[in-house]
Amino acid sequence: MSLRRRRLPLRWPPLFPLLSFLLGLGALSWSPSARAAGAPVVGKLTWYGQSCFLLETAAGTRVLMDPFGKATGSPLPANLHADVVTISHEHPDHNNFRMSTGAPHVLHGLTADKKGWARVEERFRDVSIRSVGVYHDDKRGMARGLDTVFIFEVGGLRIAHLGDLGHVLDDDQLEAIGSVDVLLVPVGGATTLDAYQATRVIDQLHPRLMIVPMHYKTEALDLFLERKANVRRETQPTVVLTSVKARPATEIVVLPDR
Repeated sequence: MSLRRRRLPLRWPPLFPLLSFLLGLGALSWSPSARAAGAPVVGKLTWYGQSCFLLETAAGTRVLMDPFGKATGSPLPANLHADVVTISHEHPDHNNFRMSTGAPHVLHGLTADKKGWARVEERFRDVSIRSVGVYHDDKRGMARGLDTVFIFEVGGLRIAHLGDLGHVLDDDQLEAIGSVDVLLVPVGGATTLDAYQATRVIDQLHPRLMIVPMHYKTEALDLFLERKANVRRETQPTVVLTSVKARPATEIVVLPDR
């Protein structure tokens, strides 16, 4: 008796999800420094102006930080989807969670009466999120109220968003924030840290990989960058995140305002 082998039909994966996956990899790995280092990409960070960033992880989770409202005069991004929105304080240029379409999970750094800090410590998919209470001014909140530092951890990378921090950190706050890889820091002065104070906070936190200035006008940025080395100016408002240093020293990455 002769046995005939049965040839099973090939089953190809659906074309659209496969293309989406490949395109997503391409979008997250365009950075020359990331390719040169051969480092795994953790995600990417996009600046929309003011203190608003979108963190997109390699797994597809989208976290929107401090979304601003129409009163700022900046155009609101259209059809922006986020899974999570974090709000450092309840000023209208930081708390417009409706910037995101759909029904994102909203995390407020302050209590509903704005007189205290809401303790945030949770995990959403591949992102761990926690909060540390700070102040919007250097008078323990008497002038402008409270503020919140949010710390995001994904793929071993720790990102700290300082909101509208208005003072140098004390020992308890430094210990609560812990080690930082990527620091998003206001530098504009007036209602937040100025260039000098921001430099002091950077020296306190010692971010390992990257510093991204935010919440400034051009003159304030120029003052902040004076006599600073390792400055990289991007032509697009998005930067790729890896856990490996592209350069020996911490970089200051300046993203263009959209």
